[in-house]
Amino acid sequence: MTDAPEPRPSGPRAHPYSAPPAPAPGGPIRRLLLFCGSRDGADPRHRATARAVGQLLAARGVTLVYGGGALGLMGAAGRAARDAGGRVEGVIPAFLEALEVALDGLHSLEVVDSLHTRKARMFAQVDAVLALPGGIGTLDELVEILSWRNLRLHDRPILLLGEGGFWEPFLALLRHLEAEGFVGAGALAHVCHLPSVAALEALLPPG
Repeated sequence: MTDAPEPRPSGPRAHPYSAPPAPAPGGPIRRLLLFCGSRDGADPRHRATARAVGQLLAARGVTLVYGGGALGLMGAAGRAARDAGGRVEGVIPAFLEALEVALDGLHSLEVVDSLHTRKARMFAQVDAVLALPGGIGTLDELVEILSWRNLRLHDRPILLLGEGGFWEPFLALLRHLEAEGFVGAGALAHVCHLPSVAALEALLPPG
């Protein structure tokens, strides 16, 4: 006689890669998640923008949540916010902390087990996401957050900012995917392309 199969649990099951629950949309941006490169890039304007963003967040009392790194644009933004008296919180995987690339003097630095856990933990703590120029890691972070938004797992603003038309090829790719029928007509509406740091400033609460 064979054993009867165990009954499957009823109700929805959480997917291991599901996005954290989102807060109610439309509130003020008090905590901002920043994605950007761990290199400076070829255009010095990108580092200047990262510093300006860090200083702006500090001046407006907006907490900067980011990957905790000390290098590249990440380090420039984190250092600028920290030095201007802003609150800066980092989330870093253990393997990167072991390489001693974390920025000193953060208000908090959470060490997690993986890059995916890092993204989920950072996203769970913020009201909006801003992507500055970066490489494959930045694109990975941005696309996953955009994928969650496309699946209606959150309704938080996704902002892009970069000098010299940096994000135009990415936006062109989204338009191409839409034209080819691989994403819905709302995909482009899920991102807000900011023309300048001043445009970001207009979205933040008064200092």
